Amino acid sequence: MMNHRITTRLSPLILLLLALATAGCSSWVQRIVTYSIENFGEPIQPADVKVISPILPYTGLAVLWGGHATVMIQIEDKVFMTDPAFTKTVGMLLHRLVEPGIDPAALTKVDYTLISHLHFDHFSFGSLAMLPKNGKLLIPPGGAAYTPEFGFVETIELQTWESIEEDGVRITAVPVQHFSGRYGVDIPWHPERGYTGWVIEYRGKTVFVAGDTGYHPEYFKEIGRRFSIDVAIIPIGPAGMGSANSLGGRIHVSPRGAVQIFEDVGAKIMIPMHHRTLSYGSTADPMIPQNLLQAVIDEKGYHDRIHILAIGEQRVLMAEPAARTSGTPQ
Repeated sequence: MMNHRITTRLSPLILLLLALATAGCSSWVQRIVTYSIENFGEPIQPADVKVISPILPYTGLAVLWGGHATVMIQIEDKVFMTDPAFTKTVGMLLHRLVEPGIDPAALTKVDYTLISHLHFDHFSFGSLAMLPKNGKLLIPPGGAAYTPEFGFVETIELQTWESIEEDGVRITAVPVQHFSGRYGVDIPWHPERGYTGWVIEYRGKTVFVAGDTGYHPEYFKEIGRRFSIDVAIIPIGPAGMGSANSLGGRIHVSPRGAVQIFEDVGAKIMIPMHHRTLSYGSTADPMIPQNLLQAVIDEKGYHDRIHILAIGEQRVLMAEPAARTSGTPQ
């Protein structure tokens, strides 16, 4: 069921024509296409870990990194999924280096699926089709026109600082710094819309998901003032982003910039994502972001606060309160 705020969609034929037109005039797109063709037959590396039963019977707060920006967050009996990407290619262009660390067939439910922005590597129609439909789909400002009917219980577009609250869960769309559009030429249609971060609150636990973002000197400090964040999930790639000492570019934060965001929001724990998984037409070593992040961890002594996960690794960050362990998750 679509939320009442969602009223229009763009014609798929028009969008296809726009995409083709854009691909012909972008050197970045041309570089991705060239790399994808050259590496078409290259095998996709297996995920480091593959959890057979990812939804845990009892946990306080657990995070499973599926690669890129795909993260399964479980807070007690509620399951959240961010930017699911399970397909072999992204937008038929981006070459996947490592297979997904989450098997969507192993998921019995997803209560909320959160989309950070409209780009193909974060808003994957094919991947959304693989998820169970017994939950709700949350999309960023301006996302309604791009969203087909997937069959979720409800699809809700949230504006910046807008929240939904139900069954003890509160999810808020928060500001980040990225860029809009899905097909290139649609960027001017709503330049300040189409992307968001998320804050999830449930049973006294709070998780911030940055989505895809550059560093902003005010946004993240304001998020830190409004919320008491336990875990921050922040991008550190793609590879080749800036120097070791820079905060990154306007739309993609560097590993050092990610740590600055972690500090600005005042989180207790940081989980890095958005690295190692996809090739953007670059020959840069995909391990560069992780290696740069490790250097910042060593420099600041954050070994117990920043957890680098393997693709497919699930980590329990908080145990479930003893008073609730006698029940059965919903």
